[in-house]
Amino acid sequence: MVILLELLLIGLRFVFVLFIYLFLWHILRLMYLELGSGDCRSKGGRLFLTVIKDKNGGLKKGEKYILGENTTIGRDSSNDLCINDSHVSAYHAVITRAGEKWQLRDLGSTNGTFVNKKLLTGPHNLRPGDIVVIGGVTFKVGWEDASRGHFPYRPGAAR
Repeated sequence: MVILLELLLIGLRFVFVLFIYLFLWHILRLMYLELGSGDCRSKGGRLFLTVIKDKNGGLKKGEKYILGENTTIGRDSSNDLCINDSHVSAYHAVITRAGEKWQLRDLGSTNGTFVNKKLLTGPHNLRPGDIVVIGGVTFKVGWEDASRGHFPYRPGAAR
């Protein structure tokens, strides 16, 4: 009887340890799926640009601009995000949602668009933390879950 009880306890310990490992595996798997590749996902959140630096002083440091489905950026006042800077083309760049990703594309601007200190040569999938430079303005890409609150600015707030 004692041997049977000891075997039962060993079996229960094994099952307990197995459940702990399964639980940890499940948690790690969920974290991996939640983080994904780091791309900005469109479901349940918003992509925004935060002004890090503006050499001309037209935009305020720390100001956030929420991006719409198709956000145009340039010097012309018809853009969603208007930057009054002689180094910015009238229609400089566009950020569009492509499925669940957000892409930045230069529109053939004279001085180019830079992402993480590299000249943009084609569409770029934006990720939180990316640094975007357009003319004398430096932006940092951010991502906010919809459940965390709201922003005081909406698309086009920089006009």
